[in-house]
Amino acid sequence: MQTPHTNFSPAEAAAFKKVVAAIAGLEPDQVLKIFEHVQSQLSDEGDDMPMFARGIAGPLGKLDFPLKTKVDEQTHTLFLQQCNMRRTDTSSVLRDAVYAMTYGKTHTQMVIEKASHDDQCAQAMTRLIGPMWGPESKGGGR
Repeated sequence: MQTPHTNFSPAEAAAFKKVVAAIAGLEPDQVLKIFEHVQSQLSDEGDDMPMFARGIAGPLGKLDFPLKTKVDEQTHTLFLQQCNMRRTDTSSVLRDAVYAMTYGKTHTQMVIEKASHDDQCAQAMTRLIGPMWGPESKGGGR
């Protein structure tokens, strides 16, 4: 069952033997179901580590529900090339595709629209109540 190119450490080899012994009497579809569950559980445990100092938030709230899929090798390679040509990461492109399909506009467009809306609100407040300068900003407030 071990492929010739696999080099396990002693700890990995011991774990491998235990896993093989544990799944010995199961059908292939049962083994696949177990491994998918284990992989999902392990990837969920990794989600507890913050990637940034603050969580990622989108225009509709915090982005904390992962979406996963599998594709063939050729599609994967072409997708990575497209991401590289756009100078963006795969997550951003996938997120934009999901938002475009769901809302009719990309996540990036929605973020820009929200920032523009927030700026327009701040400008309207400035027109209504005057500049909102703090004393430390030296922005010429009253």
